[in-house]
Amino acid sequence: MKRYEIRLPYPFSERLAAAFPEMEAVQIAPSTTILVGTLRDQTELHGLLARIADMGLEILEVRQDN
Repeated sequence: MKRYEIRLPYPFSERLAAAFPEMEAVQIAPSTTILVGTLRDQTELHGLLARIADMGLEILEVRQDN
């Protein structure tokens, strides 16, 4: 399992947080939210990224914590 941070160019909202219950949504700036969480494998990561894309959301950065 690996920990990931996915940076989105949107302010925190309950709707955004609810859309990704497996991740913690943390607002780091007025218009930037990071989704932080542990994913089992690359398949789970790709599924999460596909869900973000399906919602029409932009991704600024994806980072894997070591």
